Amino acid sequence: MSKSTVKPAEGKLGVLVVGLGAVSSTFMTGVLMARKGLAKPVGSMTQYDKIRVGKGADKKYLKYNEIVPIADLNDIVFGAWDVYPANAYESAINCEVLKEKDINPVKDELIKIVPMTAAFDKNYAKRLDGDNVKDVKDRWDMTEQIREDIRRFKKENGVDRVVVLWAASTEVYVPVDEKVHNTLADLEAAMKADDKEHIAPSMCYAYAALKEGAPFIMGAPNTTVDIPAMWELSEQTGMPIAGKDFKTGQTLVKSGFAPIIGTRCLGLSGWFSTNILGNRDGLVLDEP
Repeated sequence: MSKSTVKPAEGKLGVLVVGLGAVSSTFMTGVLMARKGLAKPVGSMTQYDKIRVGKGADKKYLKYNEIVPIADLNDIVFGAWDVYPANAYESAINCEVLKEKDINPVKDELIKIVPMTAAFDKNYAKRLDGDNVKDVKDRWDMTEQIREDIRRFKKENGVDRVVVLWAASTEVYVPVDEKVHNTLADLEAAMKADDKEHIAPSMCYAYAALKEGAPFIMGAPNTTVDIPAMWELSEQTGMPIAGKDFKTGQTLVKSGFAPIIGTRCLGLSGWFSTNILGNRDGLVLDEP
């Protein structure tokens, strides 16, 4: 995509995160700290890295925002949905990924990030028991309520654009079913028929985001946007879909190391790991 076809990153950018647990609260705290100059944006390609443009004598290294329009950290406004009512500060403290001294400098801003009621189905995360959930008639109503949340968030916060990230716990696996997931019409019909077996809550979030003109980024290994119906909706709305388990840590290391060990025919007598992230994900993934 050439620079001329990309709109300028003007106005505020709303970042709506599904799940306000360890990953989200750490992410938010980091961004808020970095924009106050209290921490360095370590690990952020857009804030830290440069890309080589051109070759030979024409070679130069430019920052991302010198190549394409990128929202400034100061223009980001955070929002979230979660099954637990704890605000971002309480969540960050509870999860213990960061030390309290690293969280307190942005405490006032984190306290204001209060999660909206989540679109939740206990059958998709049997070990979670939060009560900050929507009362919905069916999957279509669930989607409509999420759309309303996005519209309200934009209006109340004066944001021009919104992007939706999934950073909630991994859902029960939904196999791709051609009768439901192949076309957008079939997907919508299944939502209206309240097909709970084939329509995961994450699909409702993705559908709602795309319909409201917001890109959707998937942070778990769910099949949410791995279906033709979502690709169709993405093309129709001109909104990108991206991501596959981006909030992984240990899984990525394991899936990288396993083939290395295997291809070298090395023996492995055991594998031990511990879940440090607030244990909500650990709890969910402990369910067979």
